[in-house]
Amino acid sequence: MPRLRIMLANNSLASYPQGGGHWSCFLQYLLGLRALGHDVFWIEVLQSTGNAVRDKRLIDIFFGRFHRYGFAHRCALLLYDPHVTEPALELAHAFGMSKQRIREVAQETDLLWNFACSLRQPLLSLFRRRVLIDGDPGHLQVSALTWDMGIRDHHVFLSAGTKLHESDCKVPTLGVNWHGFVQFVYLPMWDVAPDPAPDAPFSSVTQWSWEELELDGRPLSVSKRDAYLRYIDLPERTRRPFELAANILRVDTTGDRELMFKMGWKLVNPHQVARSPSIYQNYIKHSRAEFCCPKPIHSELKTGWFSDRSACYLASGRPVLAEDTGFSERLPTGHGLVSFNNLEEAVAGVEEIDRNYLQHMRAARELAQEHLSSEQWLPRLLGACGY
Repeated sequence: MPRLRIMLANNSLASYPQGGGHWSCFLQYLLGLRALGHDVFWIEVLQSTGNAVRDKRLIDIFFGRFHRYGFAHRCALLLYDPHVTEPALELAHAFGMSKQRIREVAQETDLLWNFACSLRQPLLSLFRRRVLIDGDPGHLQVSALTWDMGIRDHHVFLSAGTKLHESDCKVPTLGVNWHGFVQFVYLPMWDVAPDPAPDAPFSSVTQWSWEELELDGRPLSVSKRDAYLRYIDLPERTRRPFELAANILRVDTTGDRELMFKMGWKLVNPHQVARSPSIYQNYIKHSRAEFCCPKPIHSELKTGWFSDRSACYLASGRPVLAEDTGFSERLPTGHGLVSFNNLEEAVAGVEEIDRNYLQHMRAARELAQEHLSSEQWLPRLLGACGY
């Protein structure tokens, strides 16, 4: 494969420095592509907070992290004032590279990989070949039915929905051809930690949200709150620790926090236990396993989505117990990765992992090596892009 110049584009890293798991997801692309020998750049879009001091802090953290991972001179940030509706390059405040340098890099770029339509026109017109990467299948496509997201401004479409276009997948495909992929890991970033002991919790890191979408008059939940409340009985049923790093604040007025405590869950602040990529890695290593509940839209529409966070748990030698979205048709389950479809199966999965923990721990890392490596998946994605 030829050495390619690839620009990755996003609009959510600089604004969310406390999201260590979120940052880790995108680092897999940067580090993985560089390891394959490609010339990799990053462009970030940030809308001003309206506070110059706050903006500077966000920008400094953003560039500090890119410097730490060896991309100090390969990233640019475009800051837009809140009133700007069409993000033209001329209207941005550029950091990391001059606007002229951004134009030059864009013109020499073989591929733009645009995460979740982060870059919009007229910025997209700077790039010859534009690829949309969808990490949230179903959510993106249903939203696009009522909101112009600029999807057709791209030439190639990649999705973490591995079942899009299959007969039992109900995601609207919007008249384009989606190339499915499994969310992967850059394995050198993840070391296998020792057994954390039986009293370590089954855990996960998530956003506690309430949103719904509608498809053909049918409400579809995109809420992790709905997802986890379906399994709120698990600590009591299994008599073992469960912990959720979720943004359920102490001032919560819904009663969710008290309910979770009452049912035996431990809650921690994700912006403390996972506030940077390295702290996020450490949190995973001190967990017994992951208990993963996807947004209900993923299981109800059979998207085949598999969590990038679950891939990180597996790469760390931590078993994963995950509600099936159809990913079991692509990934081997039963050893290291255990799938479930209801509460009874989830209870059985917990018992199986605890009963044969060392076996599942070894199988977790082996599954990541054999099925989730960036070294395996990135060439496939580039192949779908014509290289």
